[in-house]
Amino acid sequence: MSIKWNLKKYLSKNHGIYTATEFKKVITKQTGVVISLQNLCNLLNSTPKMIRFKTIEIICTALNCTMDAFCQIIPEEKKKKDTEKLSYKNTPLSKRGVHQFPNPSDYR
Repeated sequence: MSIKWNLKKYLSKNHGIYTATEFKKVITKQTGVVISLQNLCNLLNSTPKMIRFKTIEIICTALNCTMDAFCQIIPEEKKKKDTEKLSYKNTPLSKRGVHQFPNPSDYR
């Protein structure tokens, strides 16, 4: 799965925000929530490995947008497997159960 995180580009292009400090002021003014400057720098400069939905909600509320404006998730194409359907004919002898049941008369 490929994730394209374009928050910094989106902010500069659509909102004229170029620094984390400006972004922090907008978030605080619009939502009343204070996010640390370090967290905002991390969000602007690299793709997050993990992000809370609440944080995304705060960002989207402050910018009046949806998540797909700055984050796209592109699924990978499925690789076609060249597998053969297992049947009795192509099952290996070791897994076929070729051993016969024991004769009950041998256990008297």
